[in-house]
Amino acid sequence: MFLASILGAAAFIGGSGLTISSGWLITMAASHPPILTLTVSIVMVRFFGIFRSVARYLERVVSHDAVFNRLTALRVQLFEKLSHRHISFARDLNSGSFVKIIVDDVERAQEYQLRVVLPAIAAFISVLTSALLGIWISPESLLFTVPSSILLLIVLPFVIKSACAKSARRVESVEGDYSRQITSLTDGLVEATMYGYLENQVRQARSYEEEILKTERSLLKSSWYTQVATTLIIGSSIFASTLIAYRLTDSQIFPAVKVTMLIFLPLVMFESITSWFPNLHTSGKLLLAQSHVEEIQNQPVDTPVEVSGPSQSPYLTLQDVRVSWDKQFMNPISFEVREGESIVIRGRSGSGKSTLALGLLNLLPHEGVIDISGSIAGSLQNGHIFNTSLRENLKVAGSELSDSELMRVLKLLELDSIGLETLIGEFGRPLSGGEAKRLGVARALLSDAQILILDEPTEHLDKALAQRIEDRILQEFSSRVLIIITHSGWSHTNRTVTLTRQ
Repeated sequence: MFLASILGAAAFIGGSGLTISSGWLITMAASHPPILTLTVSIVMVRFFGIFRSVARYLERVVSHDAVFNRLTALRVQLFEKLSHRHISFARDLNSGSFVKIIVDDVERAQEYQLRVVLPAIAAFISVLTSALLGIWISPESLLFTVPSSILLLIVLPFVIKSACAKSARRVESVEGDYSRQITSLTDGLVEATMYGYLENQVRQARSYEEEILKTERSLLKSSWYTQVATTLIIGSSIFASTLIAYRLTDSQIFPAVKVTMLIFLPLVMFESITSWFPNLHTSGKLLLAQSHVEEIQNQPVDTPVEVSGPSQSPYLTLQDVRVSWDKQFMNPISFEVREGESIVIRGRSGSGKSTLALGLLNLLPHEGVIDISGSIAGSLQNGHIFNTSLRENLKVAGSELSDSELMRVLKLLELDSIGLETLIGEFGRPLSGGEAKRLGVARALLSDAQILILDEPTEHLDKALAQRIEDRILQEFSSRVLIIITHSGWSHTNRTVTLTRQ
C-alpha cells in the first residue's frame, strides 16, 4: 500500500509537471526562442504526459492487488477466529448484524485503505512537492501555498471526519435495526401473515427506512458544507496566485514564463485534494466497519473441550457439567459412559437436553469437567440440509463413503425408498419431519466417530417404526459409545440420566 501511495503521488506530480511544462512551452513559443529550447519543452510535456499515465496505471495495479490480498487474508483470519468460537457468539451478535459485518464491513475496512488512506498519503506528498516547486518559482507563493496546505491537509479533514462520524454512527445503528427487522420479517413471514401482524412489521421496517433517509440527508448536508469550504480555499489560492503574478509582471527580473507557472500552480497542486475529499466524506462508515472487524478479531478464543487422542477404549465423563447460551439454567450433571455402553438423557422440555448436546460437541461454553477419549460426532435437533442430492447430503459424514455404505445405513433407518440421486431441495422442505430427522441421524451413524450423540433420533415417527430403528441402532452400533437424548422410548439402553432446571 505504501508503494501504491508513492505511485499515486507520482501520478499527481506528473499531472502538475504536465500542466506547468505545457504553460512553459506556450509562453516560450510566444517569445520565438531557439528551436532547441522549444524541443526541450516539447520533450518535457511528452515525458510528464507519459509519466503520469504510467504512474496512474501502476498505482491502480499495485493498490488493488494489495487490497485484494489483504481482503483475502482478513477473511481467512476471521474464518479461523470464528471457527474456534462457540455458536453463542453468533447469536449474541444477532444474525442480521453478524452477516453485515462479515460481508459488508470486511470489504469496507479494506475500502478505507484504498479510498481514504492511500489518497491521503498521495495528497500529502503531491501538495508538499508542489509547494516546494512554488518556492523555486517565487518564494512569495508561500503566502498562499502554506495556509491552503494546512487547511486542506490537516484542518478540513479533521472537520470532515468529525462531522461525518456522528451521522455515520447513527446510520449504522439504524441500518442494524433495519437489518434485524428484515431478518425477523423474512423468517416469520408465514406466521405474521396468518396472525395478522404483518402490516405492523412492514410499517416498522418502513420507519427505519425513513430514519436512514433522514440521517443520510444530514450526512449529505455536512458534506455539502465542507465541499463549499474546499472550493473557497482552492479558489482563494488561485486568486492569491493571480494577484502575486500580476504584481510580478511589472518586475523586469521576473520572467514571463515563471508568471505563467505561478498562475498554473494552484490549479494543479490541489488536484489530489479533489480526488481525496469525496472519499473522505464516507470515512465515517468505513472507520466504523474497521472497528466492527477489529471487535471480532479481538474476541478471545474459547477454551475447547479436552479430547484425548485415539484409544482402544473410548469414553465420555462429565463431572458437575452445566451448559448454557448465556445465563445458567440447568442443574449440574455427572455421568460416565464407556465403549459398548449406551445412556439415555431425559428431561422435561426446556431442561437443557439439546443445550447439553451442543456443549458436548464443543458448540457452547460449559462449566465443570468434560473428559472425552476418542472422536465424537452427533445429530442435532435442527441439522442443516443442503439443496443437493441425498448422496451429497450424506457424504458430509465422509467424502470417501461408497454408495453401498450409504444404502446400508439408509435401510437401517428405512430411508432407502429415497434414491441417492434424489434432489432434497432447499432446507429439505420436500422431506417430512421424520425423514429430515433420520437424514441427520444417518450422517452421524456414517461417521467413524467412536462416540455418537443422537438428539431426538426417532422424533416424528410412529411407535412401531421408532422401536425398529432403536433396536437396529443399539445392535449395529453396540461397539461405540451411544448417548441418546430423548423424552420417550429407548428403554433398552444401559441406564438413564435425568436433566432438571434450577
